[in-house]
Amino acid sequence: MDVNERIRARVRAEMVQQNLTQIELARRLGISPPALSQIMSGRRGTMPESLMNVLEALGLTLEAVPKKDG
Repeated sequence: MDVNERIRARVRAEMVQQNLTQIELARRLGISPPALSQIMSGRRGTMPESLMNVLEALGLTLEAVPKKDG
């Protein structure tokens, strides 16, 4: 699993913990739900800045992402 996949997995886990939908997270980010869906699926926004913005919207930093599988 590469770093982008680990970030997306951490974001999904945090969304569950915060009981947050993709629609609500998209609103926090100021983007459309389809745009967030593309970022989360890896089809768009694989630039580190896009994923970092998602982490920040959840109140997380890169340190919250596991360094490797497991």
